[in-house]
Amino acid sequence: MKQLALAVALAIVLALPAVADNEAASDAAAWRVFVQMVTPVEGAKAVQFESWASDADIYGPKPGWPKVRAPKILEQSLGGVASRATLPLLRVPSPQLCAKPQDGAAGNFPASACIGEEVRHSRGVYDYLTQNNLTTTKGLVAAFAGGKPVALPMGSVVAKADWVPVTDILKWQPAYKSAAEVRRAFYTNTAMLFGKTYEFALVGVSVQSKAMPDWLWFTVEHRSNPGRCDIIGCHDGYGAIRGDVAPAATANSDYGACAKSPELLALFAKSGLAPVWNNYCLKGTQTHYVTKTGAPTILGNSVVERMNHGMPIPKISCITCHATASFDKNGTPNYAVLQRAPVGQVNPQWLTGYARGDFMWGLLSAK
Repeated sequence: MKQLALAVALAIVLALPAVADNEAASDAAAWRVFVQMVTPVEGAKAVQFESWASDADIYGPKPGWPKVRAPKILEQSLGGVASRATLPLLRVPSPQLCAKPQDGAAGNFPASACIGEEVRHSRGVYDYLTQNNLTTTKGLVAAFAGGKPVALPMGSVVAKADWVPVTDILKWQPAYKSAAEVRRAFYTNTAMLFGKTYEFALVGVSVQSKAMPDWLWFTVEHRSNPGRCDIIGCHDGYGAIRGDVAPAATANSDYGACAKSPELLALFAKSGLAPVWNNYCLKGTQTHYVTKTGAPTILGNSVVERMNHGMPIPKISCITCHATASFDKNGTPNYAVLQRAPVGQVNPQWLTGYARGDFMWGLLSAK
Protein backbone atom coordinates (compact mmCIF):
# COMPACT_ATOMS: atom_id res chain seq x y z
CA MET A 1 0.00 0.00 0.00
CA LYS A 2 2.82 2.42 0.83
CA GLN A 3 4.38 1.73 -2.56
CA LEU A 4 1.07 2.49 -4.28
CA ALA A 5 0.66 5.76 -2.38
CA LEU A 6 4.20 6.74 -3.34
CA ALA A 7 3.53 5.89 -6.99
CA VAL A 8 0.36 7.98 -7.02
CA ALA A 9 2.11 10.92 -5.41
CA LEU A 10 5.08 10.70 -7.78
CA ALA A 11 2.90 10.49 -10.90
CA ILE A 12 0.92 13.52 -9.82
CA VAL A 13 3.86 15.62 -8.74
CA LEU A 14 5.65 14.98 -12.01
CA ALA A 15 2.54 16.27 -13.83
CA LEU A 16 2.22 19.45 -11.77
CA PRO A 17 3.65 22.07 -14.16
CA ALA A 18 1.56 20.86 -17.10
CA VAL A 19 -1.69 20.34 -15.20
CA ALA A 20 -1.92 23.98 -14.22
CA ASP A 21 -1.86 25.31 -17.79
CA ASN A 22 -3.12 22.64 -20.16
CA GLU A 23 -6.46 20.83 -20.27
CA ALA A 24 -5.08 17.81 -22.12
CA ALA A 25 -2.37 17.50 -19.48
CA SER A 26 -4.94 17.61 -16.68
CA ASP A 27 -6.96 14.92 -18.49
CA ALA A 28 -3.83 12.79 -18.76
CA ALA A 29 -3.07 13.30 -15.07
CA ALA A 30 -6.64 12.33 -14.21
CA TRP A 31 -6.36 9.10 -16.18
CA ARG A 32 -3.05 8.22 -14.51
CA VAL A 33 -4.65 8.63 -11.09
CA PHE A 34 -7.75 6.68 -12.12
CA VAL A 35 -5.74 3.80 -13.60
CA GLN A 36 -3.82 3.43 -10.37
CA MET A 37 -7.09 3.60 -8.43
CA VAL A 38 -8.59 0.69 -10.39
CA THR A 39 -5.50 -1.51 -10.58
CA PRO A 40 -6.36 -4.91 -9.06
CA VAL A 41 -5.48 -5.58 -5.43
CA GLU A 42 -3.25 -8.62 -5.19
CA GLY A 43 -4.96 -11.48 -3.37
CA ALA A 44 -8.39 -9.85 -3.19
CA LYS A 45 -11.42 -9.33 -5.43
CA ALA A 46 -11.10 -5.57 -5.37
CA VAL A 47 -9.34 -2.65 -6.99
CA GLN A 48 -7.03 -0.29 -5.16
CA PHE A 49 -9.44 2.47 -4.18
CA GLU A 50 -11.78 -0.10 -2.62
CA SER A 51 -8.98 -0.97 -0.19
CA TRP A 52 -8.62 2.63 1.02
CA ALA A 53 -10.19 4.04 4.19
CA SER A 54 -13.89 4.88 4.07
CA ASP A 55 -15.61 7.64 6.03
CA ALA A 56 -16.54 5.04 8.66
CA ASP A 57 -12.90 3.92 8.95
CA ILE A 58 -11.78 7.52 9.59
CA TYR A 59 -14.56 9.22 11.48
CA GLY A 60 -15.74 6.36 13.67
CA PRO A 61 -14.98 6.13 17.39
CA LYS A 62 -11.74 4.26 16.68
CA PRO A 63 -10.15 5.13 13.31
CA GLY A 64 -8.43 2.20 11.63
CA TRP A 65 -7.04 1.34 8.21
CA PRO A 66 -9.31 -1.36 6.71
CA LYS A 67 -8.26 -4.95 6.24
CA VAL A 68 -7.65 -6.06 2.66
CA ARG A 69 -10.74 -8.25 2.53
CA ALA A 70 -13.03 -6.02 4.59
CA PRO A 71 -16.63 -6.15 3.29
CA LYS A 72 -17.83 -3.12 1.34
CA ILE A 73 -20.30 -0.94 3.24
CA LEU A 74 -22.35 1.59 1.30
CA GLU A 75 -24.09 4.75 2.53
CA GLN A 76 -26.62 7.20 1.21
CA SER A 77 -25.19 10.31 -0.46
CA LEU A 78 -23.49 12.40 2.22
CA GLY A 79 -23.69 15.45 -0.03
CA GLY A 80 -27.39 14.92 -0.58
CA VAL A 81 -28.06 14.74 3.14
CA ALA A 82 -25.69 17.53 4.20
CA SER A 83 -26.90 20.09 1.69
CA ARG A 84 -30.43 19.77 3.10
CA ALA A 85 -29.60 19.21 6.76
CA THR A 86 -30.28 21.40 9.74
CA LEU A 87 -27.88 21.15 12.64
CA PRO A 88 -26.82 18.66 13.71
CA LEU A 89 -26.14 16.72 10.52
CA LEU A 90 -28.99 14.30 9.88
CA ARG A 91 -27.66 10.94 8.77
CA VAL A 92 -29.37 7.58 8.54
CA PRO A 93 -28.38 5.59 11.67
CA SER A 94 -27.19 2.53 9.76
CA PRO A 95 -24.13 2.91 7.51
CA GLN A 96 -25.37 0.01 5.41
CA LEU A 97 -27.67 1.69 2.97
CA CYS A 98 -28.70 1.62 -0.66
CA ALA A 99 -31.18 4.48 -0.89
CA LYS A 100 -33.43 6.20 -3.38
CA PRO A 101 -31.49 9.09 -4.95
CA GLN A 102 -32.44 12.68 -4.21
CA ASP A 103 -33.50 13.20 -7.85
CA GLY A 104 -33.76 9.87 -9.62
CA ALA A 105 -36.10 11.38 -12.20
CA ALA A 106 -33.14 13.35 -13.57
CA GLY A 107 -31.72 10.13 -14.97
CA ASN A 108 -34.94 8.17 -15.54
CA PHE A 109 -34.04 6.04 -12.53
CA PRO A 110 -36.73 3.52 -11.48
CA ALA A 111 -38.56 4.42 -8.28
CA SER A 112 -38.02 0.89 -6.99
CA ALA A 113 -34.22 1.00 -7.48
CA CYS A 114 -31.48 2.36 -5.22
CA ILE A 115 -27.97 3.81 -5.24
CA GLY A 116 -25.26 3.15 -2.66
CA GLU A 117 -22.24 5.37 -2.17
CA GLU A 118 -18.80 5.08 -0.62
CA VAL A 119 -16.12 7.72 -0.07
CA ARG A 120 -12.58 6.36 -0.01
CA HIS A 121 -9.38 8.11 1.10
CA SER A 122 -5.81 7.26 0.09
CA ARG A 123 -3.30 6.42 2.80
CA GLY A 124 -1.86 9.93 2.84
CA VAL A 125 -5.29 11.40 3.61
CA TYR A 126 -5.96 8.84 6.35
CA ASP A 127 -2.58 9.37 8.00
CA TYR A 128 -2.87 13.15 7.94
CA LEU A 129 -6.40 13.27 9.37
CA THR A 130 -5.75 10.72 12.10
CA GLN A 131 -2.31 12.03 13.08
CA ASN A 132 -3.64 15.59 13.33
CA ASN A 133 -6.73 14.62 15.31
CA LEU A 134 -9.12 15.88 12.63
CA THR A 135 -11.51 12.95 12.92
CA THR A 136 -13.60 14.27 15.83
CA THR A 137 -15.46 17.47 16.64
CA LYS A 138 -13.11 17.93 19.59
CA GLY A 139 -10.15 17.76 17.24
CA LEU A 140 -11.68 20.34 14.90
CA VAL A 141 -12.26 22.67 17.85
CA ALA A 142 -8.60 22.35 18.81
CA ALA A 143 -7.51 22.92 15.21
CA PHE A 144 -9.58 26.12 15.01
CA ALA A 145 -8.19 27.39 18.30
CA GLY A 146 -4.62 26.57 17.32
CA GLY A 147 -4.89 28.41 14.02
CA LYS A 148 -2.82 25.84 12.14
CA PRO A 149 -4.18 25.45 8.59
CA VAL A 150 -5.49 22.08 7.45
CA ALA A 151 -3.05 21.10 4.69
CA LEU A 152 -3.16 17.57 3.31
CA PRO A 153 -0.01 16.21 1.65
CA MET A 154 0.55 16.39 -2.09
CA GLY A 155 -0.57 13.17 -3.77
CA SER A 156 -3.67 12.84 -1.57
CA VAL A 157 -6.67 11.30 -3.34
CA VAL A 158 -10.33 11.07 -2.32
CA ALA A 159 -12.82 9.10 -4.43
CA LYS A 160 -16.61 9.20 -4.17
CA ALA A 161 -18.03 6.12 -5.90
CA ASP A 162 -21.68 5.33 -6.60
CA TRP A 163 -22.96 1.79 -7.05
CA VAL A 164 -26.28 0.34 -8.24
CA PRO A 165 -27.40 -3.26 -7.58
CA VAL A 166 -27.01 -5.42 -10.68
CA THR A 167 -30.70 -6.28 -10.47
CA ASP A 168 -31.53 -2.55 -10.57
CA ILE A 169 -29.26 -1.93 -13.57
CA LEU A 170 -31.57 -4.31 -15.45
CA LYS A 171 -34.57 -2.17 -14.47
CA TRP A 172 -32.81 1.11 -15.29
CA GLN A 173 -30.95 0.34 -18.51
CA PRO A 174 -32.96 -1.89 -20.87
CA ALA A 175 -29.98 -2.52 -23.16
CA TYR A 176 -28.84 -5.16 -20.65
CA LYS A 177 -30.96 -8.32 -20.64
CA SER A 178 -29.25 -10.39 -17.96
CA ALA A 179 -26.97 -10.18 -14.94
CA ALA A 180 -24.24 -11.80 -17.02
CA GLU A 181 -24.43 -8.95 -19.55
CA VAL A 182 -24.16 -6.40 -16.74
CA ARG A 183 -21.08 -8.15 -15.37
CA ARG A 184 -19.43 -8.05 -18.79
CA ALA A 185 -20.12 -4.33 -19.17
CA PHE A 186 -19.63 -2.98 -15.63
CA TYR A 187 -17.06 -3.43 -12.89
CA THR A 188 -19.00 -5.26 -10.18
CA ASN A 189 -18.35 -6.25 -6.59
CA THR A 190 -20.35 -7.26 -3.55
CA ALA A 191 -21.46 -5.14 -0.61
CA MET A 192 -23.12 -5.87 2.70
CA LEU A 193 -26.60 -4.48 3.34
CA PHE A 194 -28.07 -5.26 6.75
CA GLY A 195 -26.14 -8.51 7.00
CA LYS A 196 -26.85 -9.77 3.48
CA THR A 197 -24.53 -9.72 0.46
CA TYR A 198 -25.61 -8.12 -2.82
CA GLU A 199 -23.84 -7.60 -6.12
CA PHE A 200 -23.39 -3.99 -7.21
CA ALA A 201 -22.22 -2.33 -10.43
CA LEU A 202 -20.02 0.76 -10.40
CA VAL A 203 -21.75 3.58 -12.30
CA GLY A 204 -19.73 6.69 -11.49
CA VAL A 205 -16.75 8.08 -9.56
CA SER A 206 -15.94 11.69 -8.67
CA VAL A 207 -12.30 12.22 -7.65
CA GLN A 208 -10.24 14.95 -6.01
CA SER A 209 -6.48 14.56 -6.36
CA LYS A 210 -4.04 16.95 -4.71
CA ALA A 211 -1.91 17.66 -7.75
CA MET A 212 -1.86 21.38 -6.95
CA PRO A 213 -2.89 23.57 -4.00
CA ASP A 214 -6.53 23.75 -5.20
CA TRP A 215 -6.50 20.07 -6.21
CA LEU A 216 -7.29 18.39 -9.55
CA TRP A 217 -10.97 17.50 -9.94
CA PHE A 218 -12.34 14.92 -12.36
CA THR A 219 -15.31 12.66 -12.81
CA VAL A 220 -15.70 9.30 -14.56
CA GLU A 221 -18.94 7.65 -15.68
CA HIS A 222 -20.01 4.38 -17.19
CA ARG A 223 -20.61 4.78 -20.92
CA SER A 224 -24.29 3.78 -20.68
CA ASN A 225 -25.37 6.20 -17.94
CA PRO A 226 -28.38 8.03 -19.41
CA GLY A 227 -27.51 11.68 -19.97
CA ARG A 228 -23.86 11.43 -18.97
CA CYS A 229 -22.89 14.28 -21.34
CA ASP A 230 -26.06 16.35 -20.88
CA ILE A 231 -25.81 20.14 -20.39
CA ILE A 232 -22.01 20.52 -20.39
CA GLY A 233 -20.92 17.77 -22.76
CA CYS A 234 -18.00 15.39 -22.16
CA HIS A 235 -14.37 16.40 -22.62
CA ASP A 236 -11.25 14.23 -22.66
CA GLY A 237 -8.20 15.53 -24.49
CA TYR A 238 -6.05 12.52 -23.65
CA GLY A 239 -7.94 9.26 -23.24
CA ALA A 240 -10.71 9.48 -25.82
CA ILE A 241 -10.43 9.33 -29.61
CA ARG A 242 -13.39 11.69 -29.75
CA GLY A 243 -12.21 14.32 -27.29
CA ASP A 244 -15.31 16.52 -27.19
CA VAL A 245 -18.88 15.25 -27.14
CA ALA A 246 -21.60 17.91 -27.34
CA PRO A 247 -24.74 17.59 -25.21
CA ALA A 248 -27.68 16.04 -27.02
CA ALA A 249 -30.88 17.97 -27.62
CA THR A 250 -32.85 15.26 -25.78
CA ALA A 251 -32.17 14.78 -22.07
CA ASN A 252 -30.93 11.43 -20.79
CA SER A 253 -29.73 10.28 -24.19
CA ASP A 254 -27.36 7.35 -24.66
CA TYR A 255 -24.03 8.87 -25.69
CA GLY A 256 -22.53 5.55 -26.73
CA ALA A 257 -19.02 4.24 -26.33
CA CYS A 258 -16.02 6.42 -25.50
CA ALA A 259 -13.39 4.73 -27.65
CA LYS A 260 -9.99 4.97 -25.99
CA SER A 261 -6.84 6.56 -27.41
CA PRO A 262 -3.81 4.33 -28.13
CA GLU A 263 -1.94 6.05 -25.27
CA LEU A 264 -4.63 5.19 -22.74
CA LEU A 265 -5.02 1.64 -24.01
CA ALA A 266 -1.29 1.16 -23.58
CA LEU A 267 -1.55 2.46 -20.01
CA PHE A 268 -4.46 0.08 -19.33
CA ALA A 269 -2.45 -2.86 -20.67
CA LYS A 270 0.67 -1.95 -18.70
CA SER A 271 -1.38 -1.77 -15.50
CA GLY A 272 -3.18 -5.07 -16.13
CA LEU A 273 -6.68 -3.60 -16.20
CA ALA A 274 -9.59 -5.80 -17.19
CA PRO A 275 -11.40 -4.97 -20.48
CA VAL A 276 -14.44 -3.75 -18.53
CA TRP A 277 -12.62 -0.48 -17.77
CA ASN A 278 -12.85 0.45 -21.46
CA ASN A 279 -16.51 1.21 -20.69
CA TYR A 280 -15.66 3.98 -18.24
CA CYS A 281 -15.40 7.50 -19.64
CA LEU A 282 -13.75 10.65 -18.36
CA LYS A 283 -16.46 13.31 -18.38
CA GLY A 284 -14.04 16.14 -17.67
CA THR A 285 -11.47 17.72 -15.38
CA GLN A 286 -11.52 20.96 -13.45
CA THR A 287 -8.54 23.03 -12.30
CA HIS A 288 -9.90 26.61 -12.35
CA TYR A 289 -12.84 28.40 -10.76
CA VAL A 290 -13.71 30.43 -13.86
CA THR A 291 -12.99 30.35 -17.58
CA LYS A 292 -10.78 32.89 -19.38
CA THR A 293 -13.92 34.98 -19.94
CA GLY A 294 -14.82 34.91 -16.24
CA ALA A 295 -17.71 32.45 -16.46
CA PRO A 296 -17.91 29.83 -13.68
CA THR A 297 -16.48 26.43 -14.62
CA ILE A 298 -18.94 23.57 -14.16
CA LEU A 299 -18.29 19.88 -13.55
CA GLY A 300 -20.67 17.27 -12.23
CA ASN A 301 -21.35 13.55 -12.53
CA SER A 302 -24.80 12.64 -13.89
CA VAL A 303 -25.25 9.99 -11.18
CA VAL A 304 -23.07 11.03 -8.23
CA GLU A 305 -24.12 14.67 -8.10
CA ARG A 306 -27.10 15.12 -10.42
CA MET A 307 -29.16 12.12 -9.30
CA ASN A 308 -27.83 10.95 -5.95
CA HIS A 309 -26.96 14.36 -4.52
CA GLY A 310 -29.89 16.04 -6.27
CA MET A 311 -27.91 18.93 -7.76
CA PRO A 312 -28.64 20.15 -11.31
CA ILE A 313 -25.49 20.06 -13.45
CA PRO A 314 -25.41 23.87 -14.04
CA LYS A 315 -25.14 24.35 -10.27
CA ILE A 316 -22.19 22.00 -9.73
CA SER A 317 -18.61 23.17 -9.40
CA CYS A 318 -16.49 20.63 -7.56
CA ILE A 319 -13.61 23.03 -7.01
CA THR A 320 -15.75 25.91 -5.69
CA CYS A 321 -17.91 23.74 -3.46
CA HIS A 322 -14.91 22.07 -1.86
CA ALA A 323 -12.96 25.32 -1.60
CA THR A 324 -15.59 26.44 0.89
CA ALA A 325 -15.21 23.33 3.09
CA SER A 326 -14.80 24.87 6.54
CA PHE A 327 -15.73 24.65 10.23
CA ASP A 328 -16.25 27.11 13.06
CA LYS A 329 -14.83 27.39 16.60
CA ASN A 330 -17.28 24.70 17.76
CA GLY A 331 -16.18 22.28 15.05
CA THR A 332 -19.50 22.80 13.25
CA PRO A 333 -19.36 22.57 9.45
CA ASN A 334 -20.26 25.60 7.35
CA TYR A 335 -23.70 24.38 6.32
CA ALA A 336 -24.79 27.80 5.12
CA VAL A 337 -22.27 27.87 2.29
CA LEU A 338 -22.85 24.20 1.47
CA GLN A 339 -26.55 24.84 0.98
CA ARG A 340 -25.68 27.81 -1.25
CA ALA A 341 -24.27 25.41 -3.90
CA PRO A 342 -21.54 27.91 -4.85
CA VAL A 343 -19.98 28.15 -8.31
CA GLY A 344 -17.27 30.44 -9.66
CA GLN A 345 -14.87 32.42 -7.51
CA VAL A 346 -15.12 31.99 -3.74
CA ASN A 347 -16.55 34.97 -1.89
CA PRO A 348 -14.38 35.51 1.23
CA GLN A 349 -17.47 36.59 3.16
CA TRP A 350 -18.81 33.04 2.91
CA LEU A 351 -15.94 31.91 5.14
CA THR A 352 -16.01 34.64 7.77
CA GLY A 353 -15.68 33.00 11.18
CA TYR A 354 -14.65 29.64 9.73
CA ALA A 355 -11.38 27.74 9.34
CA ARG A 356 -10.84 26.21 5.90
CA GLY A 357 -10.60 22.43 5.66
CA ASP A 358 -8.33 22.12 2.60
CA PHE A 359 -11.19 21.16 0.25
CA MET A 360 -12.30 18.31 2.56
CA TRP A 361 -16.05 18.34 3.12
CA GLY A 362 -15.61 14.90 4.65
CA LEU A 363 -14.71 16.71 7.86
CA LEU A 364 -18.42 17.23 8.44
CA SER A 365 -18.52 13.53 9.34
CA ALA A 366 -16.36 14.21 12.43
CA LYS A 367 -18.21 13.32 15.61
